[in-house]
Amino acid sequence: MITPIHTILRSVFTLLATFALSFFVGCQSYQLGHPTELPFETIYIQPAKNDSFAPQAQTLVSTQVREAVIRDGRVRLIADQSAADAVLQMTVTDYTRRASARRQDDTEAAQNFDLTLRLQLDLYDQRNDNYFFKGRQVEARTTGYLNNPYAAAGTPDTQGLIQSEYNAMPRLARELGRKAANELLSAW
Repeated sequence: MITPIHTILRSVFTLLATFALSFFVGCQSYQLGHPTELPFETIYIQPAKNDSFAPQAQTLVSTQVREAVIRDGRVRLIADQSAADAVLQMTVTDYTRRASARRQDDTEAAQNFDLTLRLQLDLYDQRNDNYFFKGRQVEARTTGYLNNPYAAAGTPDTQGLIQSEYNAMPRLARELGRKAANELLSAW
């Protein structure tokens, strides 16, 4: 005679066996690492050009793209353009600022701004004298806050638009660097 405890144990065992079998069958084709093979092993990343109104953005963006490529580790970043398999050319094409929230006491004055920075990528194949891709666009967005949300009520605004944009630019550059590296190192 089967007792209720045996029935419960048999059900639990059956459930665990089914789960284990599903897990191993479902994961049999999984592999660690990146599945795509890139058509180049070394890359030279040119300093970004700045065709936007974002002052000094090209330096931050160039640095963040290089760091993202180095962190990925699938290609080797080199300092000699003539020795590279591929050359990445970047242009900061647009910087926009749009009011996203208005002050309660003055609806003409913005309290927050949505900031957008766009980057164009051209990846040149030096071995075959043509482009892997040309004119790819990536963009990053963030919010610039004019008022300090932690300040006491009635405290005058001391940050201002310039300081807000200055604080937001590293966030924009870091996001652009991540997206540019993803575009560069993904399967096209």
